[in-house]
Amino acid sequence: MKIRILPLVCVTTAAALLAGCTAVYKNTDACEQLMRSKLAETSPDKLKITHAATGIHGSRVVVEGSIEHAVTPASEAAAASAPLAASAVAAGAAGASGASDASATKAFWFKSARTQKTVTPAAAECTFNGPTLNVFNWLAPANLVTPATSATE
Repeated sequence: MKIRILPLVCVTTAAALLAGCTAVYKNTDACEQLMRSKLAETSPDKLKITHAATGIHGSRVVVEGSIEHAVTPASEAAAASAPLAASAVAAGAAGASGASDASATKAFWFKSARTQKTVTPAAAECTFNGPTLNVFNWLAPANLVTPATSATE
């Protein structure tokens, strides 16, 4: 049985190259998941990932996206709740016929209270040593960024 050196070297090289490529994707996924979990610790807002960039061999990963926060304007919420309270009082006084009016007003209240979404840009940076996470930093928004300290201070 004769073993050929060239095919064996080609197969070994291809396997090594593919193993290095998967580390990049694992680090990117790990940084995205860490970004989601860190945001979940501070707020219930929704995070949408739009882009993830990876540095040399996955040692540095930057994930970009946006944080969506649903807001109901205070003026609309107050205006919508006032007719609901008036209908409930009228329903109690009118009996069963007024109850249907109260439910109709309640359904209208849910439709009229518009929630507006505010979108805030978000970005985070992760540095890895192989598959091990070294540092996680928020780059945006400003309320999540922790001030960096230098070694000279």
